[in-house]
Amino acid sequence: MSFASLPFELRSRIWSLAVVPRHITKVRAKKSNGSFSKKQRQKGKDILYETTSTPPPALMHVCHESRQQAPYQRAFTAGTEPRWTWVNFELDIFCVSNLYALADIVSHRSEVQRLQIRTDDHPDWYESATRYNGLSTLSKMESLREIQVVLEPGDLMWGDVFADYGFGCCPEDNISFLDEGSGLVLTGSQLKMVGDWRIVFSFDSEGNPPDPDRLSDEIDYALDDFWHMTLAQMHELN
Repeated sequence: MSFASLPFELRSRIWSLAVVPRHITKVRAKKSNGSFSKKQRQKGKDILYETTSTPPPALMHVCHESRQQAPYQRAFTAGTEPRWTWVNFELDIFCVSNLYALADIVSHRSEVQRLQIRTDDHPDWYESATRYNGLSTLSKMESLREIQVVLEPGDLMWGDVFADYGFGCCPEDNISFLDEGSGLVLTGSQLKMVGDWRIVFSFDSEGNPPDPDRLSDEIDYALDDFWHMTLAQMHELN
C-alpha cells in the first residue's frame, strides 16, 4: 500500500507528527544606507529585509498536500525587499546570541512566543541588560510565553537581572536558566538563591566551601537579611 492510498485522516495525522520545534537562529535585519528620520527608523522604514540561517521546514518541500497540512505561516516579511521564510510561532524557538540581536527580530515581533537567549558573543551583556536596558525589546513581544537563558560557566548574575529588571511580558514561571555544563535547569528564584548562597558563604570560584575556622562568622552573615535572601527564604524555595 502506498502512502497516497492511505485515508486522508491518517495522512493528515502523519503530517502533523512530522512537525517538530525548530531553532530560528541568526536573525538579522539588513538596513538601507539611505537617509531616514529617527521616527522612520523606529518604524523600521530603513529595513531592506530580514534573514535567518534556519532552513525552511522539511514539510514545505515534500508535496502539495504536506504544504497544505503544515502549520506554518510566512515570517520575516519586514522591509522593502522581504525574503520571507516559514515559521510556526507556537512551536519554533527564536534564538539570539546577544542582547543586541533582540532588536533584529522586527516583523511579527508581537507573535514570537518562545525565546532562547545566549550571551556567547556578548561579554558585556550584564551592563547592556541593566544600564542600557537591553531587555526592553521583550516588552514589545506581547505573545512571549516562554524564555530560556543559557548560562555561561559560573555566570549567576542573571539571577539579579531576573529579580530586579524582569523579562517583559513573559510570565515569571515560564522563565528558566540552563547550565549547559551540568544540564541543570533553574528557575529565576533558584538562580538568585544560588548566587546569594555563594556570596553569603564565600564559596570560591571552584565551588569550595569557606574555611571551617570562619564558619561561625559565615553563619552570622547568612542570618543577616539586610540585603540578601535569608536561609528561611532559601528553604522555602527548595
